[in-house]
Amino acid sequence: MKHIELAVFVAEVGQRFEFLVDSYGMEGPESSGLLLPAVYYRCPELRVAVFLSQGRDQPGRSIEVLVSPPAARISCRLPGLVEAARFAPAHHVGWKAHTMTAMQHTLDDNATWLGRLMPLLLRPEALDPARTVDLASSRTPRPKRRPPNIKWKYA
Repeated sequence: MKHIELAVFVAEVGQRFEFLVDSYGMEGPESSGLLLPAVYYRCPELRVAVFLSQGRDQPGRSIEVLVSPPAARISCRLPGLVEAARFAPAHHVGWKAHTMTAMQHTLDDNATWLGRLMPLLLRPEALDPARTVDLASSRTPRPKRRPPNIKWKYA
């Protein structure tokens, strides 16, 4: 499938991320297709955005989930949050969306990781901008090394 329509993307995200509304009382899903197909969820403590984007570095489309406090200008990428929580290495978080099936699997995977992170993310100090600035950017010249012998919770 070369082109995934906004309505299909919104429906797929809504189905997989409905736990944000049901379990955490977030508002959404709200959709936008101005620059990229996107679906947003909001609550007073948190914003979650799910994007379908055409990657510069890889062929095809990809899924990206960004999490941010509502008043902050930073957004933390889901893979960075998964690694920061010591759940698993960032590369374990799915991103492929080059076909409908790949997109569905990636959305399932991202919803699972986000579900695991939600209790941590709703803490007041969870997304403190001073602590998460390294997670906010994926374009850092050299990623920081992981400490040796990390014990991953889900890896």
